[in-house]
Amino acid sequence: MIAQLGMNLKASAGGVDRYFSGLNTTLKRQGVRVTTYGFGDSEKVTCLGPASKPLMHRWKAVREAVVPKRGRLLASHFALYALPALLGRRWDSHVVHFHGPWASESQREGGKSYVVMCKRMLERAVYHRADRFIVLSKAFRDQLCQGYGIPEDRVHIIPGGVEVDQFKPMDVVEARQRLVWPQKQKIVVCVRRLARRMGLETLIEAFGQVTAQHPDAKLMIGGQGPLRAELEEQVMRAGLSKSVEFLGFIPDNTLPSVYAAADLSIVPSSALEGFGLISLESLACGTPVLVTPVGGLPDTVNGLGEDLVLKGTSTEHIAAGLNGWLDGSLKLPSREDCREHVMRSFTWDNIAAQVCEVYRQAGWRPQA
Repeated sequence: MIAQLGMNLKASAGGVDRYFSGLNTTLKRQGVRVTTYGFGDSEKVTCLGPASKPLMHRWKAVREAVVPKRGRLLASHFALYALPALLGRRWDSHVVHFHGPWASESQREGGKSYVVMCKRMLERAVYHRADRFIVLSKAFRDQLCQGYGIPEDRVHIIPGGVEVDQFKPMDVVEARQRLVWPQKQKIVVCVRRLARRMGLETLIEAFGQVTAQHPDAKLMIGGQGPLRAELEEQVMRAGLSKSVEFLGFIPDNTLPSVYAAADLSIVPSSALEGFGLISLESLACGTPVLVTPVGGLPDTVNGLGEDLVLKGTSTEHIAAGLNGWLDGSLKLPSREDCREHVMRSFTWDNIAAQVCEVYRQAGWRPQA
């Protein structure tokens, strides 16, 4: 039996939660005995209560529900919730899915020093109680080993997967009709949490340069987050109100249409990007994607085209990439090639099988 302990049970809550949902859905479909725990609202898994509850109440809920039994493996996806499941208890084996350096991300976004220190101590307490680690990219392997002192031979690189039955190509005209988007404009989409390190401020500045040569181009930014008001103010000051549109939160059932309706996607992250699942979701819909050379982002387009990785993260680098796309000098793969790239290497059936192999190495034995 595998106890999967995550964060938010809603796949739409973020990349980590989408990964958690996709992995567990696939494991269950493949006949693996899995009990899934998390916070939020779901009838399909073991819900530990609202994510808004005070921390001590959430820890108590984890402590009472996630109990080790004979032959049971704990697969944890968030150190904050893994700690109460581990303290004073002995699991047969523990595998950490490392989705990013929580403390470093908090520091990057302006977190107070004592909060960052507490998060780092908590992470270390969890990670040094693990038998194996699964990371999404070489970049995150290096972060884990160098930042937390984890031996490299205990870390396995397995990329994220895509729900290819949900994210699939559709007619561009039809997709734009659904969204009430203009049919004739060139549209680039960026779906991100509106927060620091996502590179959105730089993207908007670069797009201002792009529209000087290509005034009909349009940038659609999807997502929500603490920078929304600041980014809207930046757009207004730059005189880009007609060229840049904020879409807000995009529901799961609408996201494939957003990708399919775009001519291009872009992921302009400036730091701490372990993988970039949104890159693969765009490619699965047939839409090419430009990424910055940050963390694991280049891994998502490896083998599809060198031009898809920008030369850097600066305003000039992003503007050069977008201008190259608009004037035709940048070589982009076809929609068919984008889809095939995902089907070849990033389906959940493929990824889940690799994850199970790591679980076996950690000591888990499937029950007949």
